[in-house]
Amino acid sequence: MKKIDLNKIAKKFFLGNMIVAAVFLSMQASASNSKISGFSTEEKGIDSSKSNKLEVKYVGTQGDNLDFDVKYNNLKGGSFAFIVKDADGEVLFEKNYNTKQFHKRVQLARVDDMRKISFTIFSESDNLVQTKEVKIKTHFVEDVLVKVD
Repeated sequence: MKKIDLNKIAKKFFLGNMIVAAVFLSMQASASNSKISGFSTEEKGIDSSKSNKLEVKYVGTQGDNLDFDVKYNNLKGGSFAFIVKDADGEVLFEKNYNTKQFHKRVQLARVDDMRKISFTIFSESDNLVQTKEVKIKTHFVEDVLVKVD
């Protein structure tokens, strides 16, 4: 019968994990400082997670309307189209803009059969299409209070 020394196996396992962790951490450090085509986000002071990103936030309801807050950082300031569509692909709103800091409050009339709304930014010059879809789920709650005298 073969005798297994658990201490030797644990040491090898621990040493192997340490080497893998060191290699992984060194790759992460070099990847964060790399330059792509001579462009570094640190040099320009640009947060790449926020640049050219479409943000849609549900604000709430006002009467029978659904309110959304839409933001888009257009760094180049080029022309883009802002399009709102329903679940069937029917265009509810479409307009061209060229502002660098796009911010729009969108109010849509609540319709019972509305299941989904999509907000799209389309820039032909930058070859960019960004879409955020919002699914609408409506729950009907009826509270009944019965008082017996």
